[in-house]
Amino acid sequence: MLKFFRIISVVLLISWMIMIFNLSSEDAGISSKTSGVIVDKIISLLIPDYEDLNTEEQLMVRDNFQFAIRKTAHFTIYGILGIFAFLSIATYMNIPIVFRLISPALVCLAYSISDELHQRLVPGRSGELRDVLIDFCGSLLGIAAIFLITRLKPFKRFI
Repeated sequence: MLKFFRIISVVLLISWMIMIFNLSSEDAGISSKTSGVIVDKIISLLIPDYEDLNTEEQLMVRDNFQFAIRKTAHFTIYGILGIFAFLSIATYMNIPIVFRLISPALVCLAYSISDELHQRLVPGRSGELRDVLIDFCGSLLGIAAIFLITRLKPFKRFI
């Protein structure tokens, strides 16, 4: 059972990394269009009089929501990466607990840095230190959350 859990957790980790790579490979237009759909839905829910705003105000509202949505996506996607990285490493019982916490964090940090460097090669995209920090914070929260969950009795047999 433990071996099966290890295989599944590694498959999930690698699959999630591939998904992040694919999202980062989208040029700026496609990436903005993807998040733009979500922004439109949120604006329509939260600001019913959006259409009554002048063009400048609409642009400002849209830009602010776009920024918040994109950074929240970074945080969330890397939080999930942190969970998968932790689960892939934590099943090795002979590893000290500190190493089981630091290793997935370092994997996520390295992947975030490589992801931002990769984005610098994609037309219209940029690699930003701010995004590395947001990604890393998301992964740390994911690692902390899954660590606490795995301390619960039902999960003790796996980790």
